[in-house]
Amino acid sequence: MNLEYLDSPHDHDLLLVSQINSRPLRRLVQLALGLSTESMDLLTALTDRLRTAEGALADPATTGES
Repeated sequence: MNLEYLDSPHDHDLLLVSQINSRPLRRLVQLALGLSTESMDLLTALTDRLRTAEGALADPATTGES
């Protein structure tokens, strides 16, 4: 994957990404680098929903949380 489009402030992030052993997780993080705050918020919300669907997080609809 060519990450040259990323600015140099992300060099530290790229270094950390290169240390992730899981290929799918590493790709996900690489793709997320440089996204806007709004897009990161959407990605986080989607991840929460996926984890809830897999039973890894409590469902806020059934626990009364929002």
